[in-house]
Amino acid sequence: MTIDQRAADLGLVVQDIMKQFQAVNAAAANGPHVALNQQELRVVEFLGHDGSQMMRALADYLSLAVNSVTSVADGLEQKGLIHRQRSEEDRRVVLVELTESGRETYNALEASKLQLFRSMLGPLTIDEQEILLVLFRKIARVGREQVQL
Repeated sequence: MTIDQRAADLGLVVQDIMKQFQAVNAAAANGPHVALNQQELRVVEFLGHDGSQMMRALADYLSLAVNSVTSVADGLEQKGLIHRQRSEEDRRVVLVELTESGRETYNALEASKLQLFRSMLGPLTIDEQEILLVLFRKIARVGREQVQL
């Protein structure tokens, strides 16, 4: 098999894995307590992982203009998942953080993803799991260098 054939095969495998992640995200985002679109889901993940953020940081993370992020934040605030607050030091700065309900949504999403990761690792031996992680880290590092993240 040539490198191009293996690269094409890798592309198909990655697409399959991405679909699995999307299905887990969709299931968590459309749980019994809340329905989220993809941008809202990404904001909940970002805030859950990194804590409260300025609107500018959310815009950078989502690759959107701040006014577009305002619309996303409006939807999340109406759903009771985030709270916005102006900084006391600089009234131009708006900080966004998860509410208790937002934290619960984030935790449910993380639990769903962890379950998927466990199911992926389950059929592998411990040695194979370690090899897989080493290889994925290497691939991720090279990928970051290629796209300058």
